[in-house]
Amino acid sequence: MIINVNEKQVEVAEATTVAALLASMGYPDRGIAVAVDQAVLPRSRWATTLSDGARLEVVTAVQGG
Repeated sequence: MIINVNEKQVEVAEATTVAALLASMGYPDRGIAVAVDQAVLPRSRWATTLSDGARLEVVTAVQGG
């Protein structure tokens, strides 16, 4: 199935969870926020299975000045 991650199309297996997708794409375990279909998804719900056409926004915290 096809989903969108930060406006890029990504093909994933049918039962892919948010956590599995993030790990496969190399995102860190900490310091990120995820929204699925414009709703912020708490880390406690990252075991949620994605559906075809889902739109994810992944934001990474950055330090600096």
